[in-house]
Amino acid sequence: SVCTPPSFVGEQRLFVVEQENGKNRRTVPAIEGTQTSAQFYNYYSASAHTGYEVAHGSIMMLYRNVLDASNTPNLFLIHGQKIGSQGTANVKAALTGIPTGVTIAQADDATSEVDWSTSTVPGTITHSGPNIAGNWNYAANTDGVALAGFPTSEDWTLKV
Repeated sequence: SVCTPPSFVGEQRLFVVEQENGKNRRTVPAIEGTQTSAQFYNYYSASAHTGYEVAHGSIMMLYRNVLDASNTPNLFLIHGQKIGSQGTANVKAALTGIPTGVTIAQADDATSEVDWSTSTVPGTITHSGPNIAGNWNYAANTDGVALAGFPTSEDWTLKV
């Protein structure tokens, strides 16, 4: 299903997304709402329910709570959709350049599926390094993570 385009009501900050080779450069806003990251992820029944999930695919999006005085964007990675016919899949991804202070706001299904690179315990929820690795397995539900607390006072670059 296709979602209604989001409305933007807060102070607008645009983000640049491009492939590492510099191709397909796009300037995009964060989706804005009035919920925390965990509330927007809307995790229940082993799935995300943001309204942006895609069967047989993965999405990455920025979200910002306009009621949060910190004004920080949050990054969502969601794989699959809650439907019974998408089959089994595995997604492995590494993100580098995670700024200090970013935390896991919501894990789908477990924090053990997302590891901070300098952590000694798989699935540690506190940030201790600039890199994370995800290993998600899903079938009739979604899998993924919401990362919260990206700074707005400095530029940052993530590589996936």
